[in-house]
This record gives sequence, C-alpha cells and structure tokens, in this order.
Amino acid sequence: MSSQLRVGVFAVFTVFAIFVVWYVLSNYALRRHAYVIGVHFRNVAGLQVGSSVQLSGVDIGIVQDIKLLPDQSVDVVATINGNHTVYRESAFTVTTTLTGQSTLAITPPRNIATATPLPHEVLPEDQQPVGTLPPSITDLATEGQKRLQELDKTLVVVNQELPMIARRFNGVVTHTDDLVLHADASLALVQGQLSATVGQVNGLLASTQGVLTESGRNVNQLTGSMRGLVVNNQERISRLIENLASTADSLNKTMASVSSLAGDPTVRTNLVQTTTNIKDSSEKLKEIANDIHSLTGDPQVQSQLRGAVQDLSSVIAKADDLLGTFSGAQAHGPTQGVTPKPQRPGSPGSASPAPEGSAGPEPQQPGQPSSGPTGSPKPDRRLNSALQSLFGHGAGRGSALAQAQLRETWNTRGGGGPASDLNLVILPRLGTHVSVGANDLGYKTTYNALLETTASPRLQYGVGILYSNVGAKTFYKFNGPLALDARLYDPKHPTLDLYGDYRLTQRLELFYGERSLIGPPTKMPAFGFQLDY
Repeated sequence: MSSQLRVGVFAVFTVFAIFVVWYVLSNYALRRHAYVIGVHFRNVAGLQVGSSVQLSGVDIGIVQDIKLLPDQSVDVVATINGNHTVYRESAFTVTTTLTGQSTLAITPPRNIATATPLPHEVLPEDQQPVGTLPPSITDLATEGQKRLQELDKTLVVVNQELPMIARRFNGVVTHTDDLVLHADASLALVQGQLSATVGQVNGLLASTQGVLTESGRNVNQLTGSMRGLVVNNQERISRLIENLASTADSLNKTMASVSSLAGDPTVRTNLVQTTTNIKDSSEKLKEIANDIHSLTGDPQVQSQLRGAVQDLSSVIAKADDLLGTFSGAQAHGPTQGVTPKPQRPGSPGSASPAPEGSAGPEPQQPGQPSSGPTGSPKPDRRLNSALQSLFGHGAGRGSALAQAQLRETWNTRGGGGPASDLNLVILPRLGTHVSVGANDLGYKTTYNALLETTASPRLQYGVGILYSNVGAKTFYKFNGPLALDARLYDPKHPTLDLYGDYRLTQRLELFYGERSLIGPPTKMPAFGFQLDY
C-alpha cells in the first residue's frame, strides 16, 4: 500500500470517528433522560425517522420510529427529553419548512394547570393522541388550480347563457313599461270613481243630516203632544182610579154576601154563574189596575191602586173557593125546582146584565146595590185603550216610548273582557224611528245615530252614523228564531260586519259573526248576547 493511500484512509476514518463522537456526545443527555410517546396520524406527508420534535418551536426530541398500520394509518413514536412534559390536550401537527424539511410540532394547551400529562410510554392505538396534517403549499396550489378550472367552466356557461338572459331582460323591461302604462290608466279611472263616490257620500251625508234634523223636530213635537195628552186627561185618569177602587170594594162586599147564600140549595145553581161572572170581572179590573199602576208615578194614586188590587185578589180567591164548593152540583146538573143556569155574558144571544156590584158611570157607595146596566164610561174606556196601545200591555212587551238594547261582544283574537254596546230606540213601534247609542263603552268608544225604518215584519233597515262613521244597518228575520244582521260603514275604508242571531226568549238573543268581514283589517270572529228592555 502506498503512503498516499494510507494517508487517505486515515483521513476518512478520522472524519467518521469525529462525527460519531459528536453524535454520541450531542445525544447523550437525550438518550440518558428521555422517554417515548406514540402519536396516531392518518398521513405524515414526508415525516422521517430522525426528524426533530419541537414544543412551542423548541427542539425537545426526535422521531424514533414510523409504523404503517393495517388500516393504512400511521403510528409515530417520538423520543422526548425527560426535562420536558407533553400533555394529552396538546395539538400534534406535521409542519414542513420552505426547504422541504418536516418536523413534528407540538402546541401545548392553553390551560396547563388543568391539563393531563401523557404517560412516558407508547399507549395502545385507541388511547394515543391524534395528530393532524395541515394543508401544505402544494395542496393549496392544487386546490386553487381546481377552483380555477371550475371557474373557467362557469365562465363558459355564463358566456353561452348571457345572450338569452339579455333577451329575457329586454322582454321584462318591455312588459314593465306596458304595466306602468296600464297602471297609470287604472289609477286615473280609480281616481275618477273615487271622486264620484266621495260626491255621493257627501250628498248622502247632507241628506242624512236633514233627515236627522227633521226627526229631532218630530220627536220634540211628539214628546210635547204626549205630555199634553197626559196633562189633559189627568182628571179622567183620577176619576177612573176612583171608580176602580169603589168597584173593587163593592165586589169584595158582594162576594161576602154571595158566600153567605151558598148554603141555600135553591139558589146554588144561579150562584155558580154569578160567582163566575164576578171572578171574570174582578180579573179584568185587576189587570187594568196593574196597567195604570205601572204608568203613574204619583205615590197617592199608587197607594189607592194597591188597595184596589188587594180587594180584587180577595174577590178572586173567594170566587175560587165557592166554585170549588159548587163543582159537585155543576157535575150533576141543576136540581129540581132550581132556576136554570143562565147564559154567560157575552155569549151569542145573551142579554144578561153584568154582575151586581160592578162599577157604573158614577162611583158606587159601599153597601149600595147597583141597578141598571153596568160598565165603565166610554171616555175612560177609550183612554185606557189608548194608554195600553201607547205604553204596551202585559209582561215582556216593553214600552212603546223607548227600548234599551245592551249588547256584550267577545272576539277570539282580542284580550281582556267583552265589549259593551248600549243603544236606545225611541218610539220603536212606529214605522220610522230613531236609534242612538255608544259602542265599546270605556275603551275607544264610538257612537251611533240611525234613522231606522221597518219595511215589513221581517225586514228593518236604517242609515245614519254607525261606529262614528257614515253607515247603514239591515236586519232580516227568518222563519223561527234565526235572523241576519249586516252593518256597512266607513266610506274611506268600507267595512262590513255580518252576524247570525238566535233568539232564546223575547228579551234575550245570542249572536255569532265576523267583524270586518270586508275591509282593510283582518276579519275577526265575534260572539255574545243581547238583552232588550
């Protein structure tokens, strides 16, 4: 061997020995105080054995082994310096520098105080921390190239569809111009119709105002006439009351005398007819006394009428007792030698006089028998008939002067209690009458003032002020207890309310319908009841 060759071999061996000594000395502390951990990856992308392991950018170990598992995932075993602690909550990523060198980077958790350190051993695969591989520059470039290709395809499609889109847009512009022209014409037509409608409404308002004024004057005149009628006939009413009281007292005494004769069999049959006549007359007189008692407000007159009613009630009770006693005799017919039963007054062919003790033309003194034809004076009878026709007769018919209507309404969308409406109908029995009232008392109150007309027993309509607006109201009654109630108001925003009514009694009815069935607001179901006084 030549000297040059020996020198060359010695130089190479010396360099290799120096490298080995450097490697051993540099990793002596790592191998002496180190521990291993395992990290599971789906892809390591160029990470190699011997690559450095960095914790927060500081080298703390090296990659000792990389294993490809059967499911084609990767198990990386790293040697970590014993002076450093790796936590389970840390983030394990594979980073690549610009020169292509791969590194296992460990990012510690934010809260180290509560973090759990990794055991100093390679854990089973299902217990190892999972690492991630962030996208590299190559991946980003590849993805960007794919997106550019897709953008090129989209631009090609847009260039193909753009002429068609332009043609459609031109068509839309043309149709829009036509629509604007038609809209202008329609608005002009609507404006003309609206002006005509406003003129008609103004005329209707003027007519309604004139009708209401005339109705007010008529009501004032009628009230004055009624007041004069009552004042002018006050004397006749007083005389009629005195006659009623005297007649009731006489009937009571006559009934006592008839009761004393009840034991005589010869007059029993005639007493039956007489008692029946007295009872019928007493009931009619009691009915008249009750009617006058309900009309007058004079305490003295009411006291006299109460006394007359008590006397007449006593007469009716005594007559019932006698008729019960005579029922056996009536069943067997008249006995022999007794006067036949006379015909009842008012029957065909009957000419029998009224019962003894009835009121005559002049007041009868107590105990004085009456003679001659009996009956109330014609002027008093006509007055009584007029009063009954004007003020009403019998329970439940109400007064002919005024009638009150209380209406309670609930709606299904509103909160709180019912809405209360109160209306007063003046002279309800006239063919044309006035109705005034208020709606929603205590909350957004509106007012009514209608002139109503009864066209037939089933149809009634009215015009005027309804819900503080110009409006009209129609009421139609079907056969039976059903009826239909329609209300149209507010010329600016025409609104229609429609109800179906069901009358339970003469004073009580139930209703159900729709508020604002036609109008700007949404329709609102409503129901309730109405009381008539």
